[in-house]
Amino acid sequence: MAAHTASGHAPTGWFALPAIMVLVALAGLWRGGAWVWLGIAQLPVLALIDTLLGPDTRPRAALSPVLADLLLVLQLPLVMALWAVFAWRVGPGAAALHGADWLGLTLSTAFVTAYGALPASHELGHRDDALRRRVGNLLDTFLLAPYGVLSHNHVHHLKLDTPIDAETARRGQRLYRFMVYMGWNRHLESWRVEAARLRRLGVSPWSWRSAVWRGFAQYALVLTAVGAVAGARGVALAVLVSVLALLMLTALSYSQHYGLTRVPDSPVRVHHAWNHLYPLTRGGMFEITTHSQHHMDVNVRYWELTPLPDAPQMPSAWACLLIALIPPLWARVMRPRLADWDRRHAVAEEQTLAARATAAAGWAPLTESV
Repeated sequence: MAAHTASGHAPTGWFALPAIMVLVALAGLWRGGAWVWLGIAQLPVLALIDTLLGPDTRPRAALSPVLADLLLVLQLPLVMALWAVFAWRVGPGAAALHGADWLGLTLSTAFVTAYGALPASHELGHRDDALRRRVGNLLDTFLLAPYGVLSHNHVHHLKLDTPIDAETARRGQRLYRFMVYMGWNRHLESWRVEAARLRRLGVSPWSWRSAVWRGFAQYALVLTAVGAVAGARGVALAVLVSVLALLMLTALSYSQHYGLTRVPDSPVRVHHAWNHLYPLTRGGMFEITTHSQHHMDVNVRYWELTPLPDAPQMPSAWACLLIALIPPLWARVMRPRLADWDRRHAVAEEQTLAARATAAAGWAPLTESV
């Protein structure tokens, strides 16, 4: 593994990676045949290169705010183009697909939709202005979560690391169970948040003013467009792609708070999030994995987030996505880290909660350091 990189500044060029990921997948879908696997094939490549490069805790080099926002907004036309080519390949271009190509097409489109849309929509969803938030909302539409920002901003950022938060994985909770749990409960939380907002305004939750119903309408328009090109088969596959993309994005949340505990309503501190400070992770996810400072101050823009080497650390996020697919391997990676977190980071009340969580997971206490 490469040496820990700590001097100088991290280059801003890595922020082009989300666009490159979409373009690579788009090219694969356009070519057809076995090339459709290019999208999902990027995951192991990213994980390997990121791990070999080693941690990078350097602050980011100066970046123009205009360029920084352009990089985010660019993801919307790219994801739309990806889906347009997907629809064409499933419909008029289906002759170039045989056997396993259909699986490759579905997995590639889902993976690149998830990680081409999520990091940008996450950043835009924390903005104050309506235009940028609207772009984020449109990106989330392809993830079957056009109102997911409601749960994220109004529940996760307040309730992280507590049993109330759907985006915090419990100790011993396997990825596959968490995917379904978070995917469904994030929707429920968003519905409740929006219903409460409308009631405060004296409006029925069933009103057309609900962000939930507008979100469903947006997704219906997407499916209508796909259906016009690719027919009923295209619509069915598009829904499957969206569901898979939603589940794939939960895998990132799985590794960002896994097993952490916090006393409800206590202040959010640096140790309440895992950080993945690797170059391809940081660039490819618009610094969403420079996670501790983000939770300390959501108003800090992604290119200005400060990596904190003393905060709880994880391997490359791309590598974590693969490791989590194998629960025994994930437990082997995480149990020593959690034991270290319990001992070095958690306050007394959190240590008590952590001990209960460890017992509930059926784990014997560990004491070794990471």
